[in-house]
Amino acid sequence: MDLDAVPTRNPNAVFRIYDGEATVVLPDRAEVNVLNETGTLVWQQIDGRRSLREIVRVVVEEYGVAPERAEQDVLELVGSLREHQMVS
Repeated sequence: MDLDAVPTRNPNAVFRIYDGEATVVLPDRAEVNVLNETGTLVWQQIDGRRSLREIVRVVVEEYGVAPERAEQDVLELVGSLREHQMVS
């Protein structure tokens, strides 16, 4: 996956954040996904304007992790979100 890619949320996905965790509902698939705190931060950054590189930067700033670690985690998470058709 290219760090310059700009992911977008599935337009049919609806979500709510409660206690720092996003619950994402995909009505088309009758699927509910709960994201942890880091996943929620990434989900909130996916707006169709920010690249994965920019999202990685936000994770580094928020959690103080090494850029390589943040990159690996963001790519893995976005890959999973794609598998569940939550983002494209």
